[in-house]
Amino acid sequence: MRYERVLLAGMLLAASFCGGALATLLLGGQVEAQAPRAVTTAQVNLVDAAGTLRGVLSASDERGAASLALHDGEGLVRGRFRVGPSGAPAFDLLNADGAPRFSARLAGDDTLVVVGDDQSRHSVLGSASGTPVLSFADGRRGRLQMQLGTSGAPSVLLFGGDGQRSAALTVGDGDTPLLTLYEAGRPRVTLGVVQQAAVINMTGAAESRLVIGVAGEGRASVTFVDQQGQVVAELP
Repeated sequence: MRYERVLLAGMLLAASFCGGALATLLLGGQVEAQAPRAVTTAQVNLVDAAGTLRGVLSASDERGAASLALHDGEGLVRGRFRVGPSGAPAFDLLNADGAPRFSARLAGDDTLVVVGDDQSRHSVLGSASGTPVLSFADGRRGRLQMQLGTSGAPSVLLFGGDGQRSAALTVGDGDTPLLTLYEAGRPRVTLGVVQQAAVINMTGAAESRLVIGVAGEGRASVTFVDQQGQVVAELP
């Protein structure tokens, strides 16, 4: 009995040096898994086996945003996800020179996706106030734009090098298709189908001067209009 007491005392003494978990084990109890603990830090750097920086998780980067930046084998940032102080998220994919080639932004309910070099030829897909828009641009100037209006009516707009509208293809109320050609931003020729009549309307500085139409039953007409908007001749 004396031997057993000495052995138990020695086991308790050893457990006091090794920690409570070992004491519990030696006394025949079960070791309970400790609850996971949060790690709080402002930045986590990820490195590969060679010690090259491959990623940075930051609570506040150089722009004050919470961000995750992923690096290539040379240590260059190639992908980045940010959430700014206002809560607006942004995602970028970068080339080897660090220039974005794919960017996505969200501001409120409005979205914007840019594909390509925004200083050169690129495309933009977005939605503003519920209106989806797809455009193609050369630098800061849009050259082609497609969109759906509030009623779901589609339109295609073409712009000249000066940024002014050159042509437009639209579908208006009542599914009325219209093709409009512009000069210096002013409509000069409009071709469409209005009330079952095919119509070509040619304008001068501000008003219609010549209207050619074919009615639904096949009757053709040509109307000449003066600068005051008065019909001066009509054929037949």
